[in-house]
Amino acid sequence: MLNAANTQGIYLNVPSTDWVLLKELIRKFGWQAETREHLLERFVKSRSQKDLLSDEEIMEEVNAVRYGK
Repeated sequence: MLNAANTQGIYLNVPSTDWVLLKELIRKFGWQAETREHLLERFVKSRSQKDLLSDEEIMEEVNAVRYGK
């Protein structure tokens, strides 16, 4: 069983023709695999639906981080 404390997350670009082989190796080693779409979907589902920011608040945050304003 995988433990988050002793795993390393990576991102690979794998040719579609090799995906079947890689999935088989992942299964045999007991690893876990997610596509970029699955990661995004999991992230979106984990976000709170309350306390949404307004457009102005988003732009203030972007300016503060990007431009130090």
